[in-house]
Amino acid sequence: MSVPPLPSTPLPSSNRWVAPLAQGSFWLCLLMTVYFLLQALLAWPLASSGIWRHLVMLAWEHQLDRSLHWMLAHPVATSALAALLCLTSTLASWGLWKERRWGLWTFVLALLWSALANFLITWWIDRVLQQVVALIADDPAMAQELTAQRWVLTLTLLGSSVLFAGLQGWLAWRLLRPDIRARFR
Repeated sequence: MSVPPLPSTPLPSSNRWVAPLAQGSFWLCLLMTVYFLLQALLAWPLASSGIWRHLVMLAWEHQLDRSLHWMLAHPVATSALAALLCLTSTLASWGLWKERRWGLWTFVLALLWSALANFLITWWIDRVLQQVVALIADDPAMAQELTAQRWVLTLTLLGSSVLFAGLQGWLAWRLLRPDIRARFR
């Protein structure tokens, strides 16, 4: 006489959100990876054009931020680096989707890294805009108006960074709870 198979217990409904989240993240990250690879291919001929070289020279002459100058001088490399970052997120999402332990930890690290990156990007954009406003403002009234617009943009980006950091922190915390971690092998 054989023992009948034990009935499998269905997953609690509170844990069913992980797979759709991971699957959606996977497809979005894959799409972004393909986008940046296509952008790199399109930037290849553009980088050698006269108008693009003139733009790079103007950025150098006006002593704009060195990182901006590097991105303008190397648009293919910039796009390839962005594609590489998106590819790592794609792999992390795939690992989370397939319930791999490395996928869980990589996804959580990607969440925390991107939360920090949002603040760094906000700071960088504000710094570049500050240089651009100083460069293009012809009179004090225009400089004041452009500075006010720069502050509105910076505060909006900063508020979004705070909001997303809270959401990403909550999601990382939720993914690392024992009921979710137990599903990963």
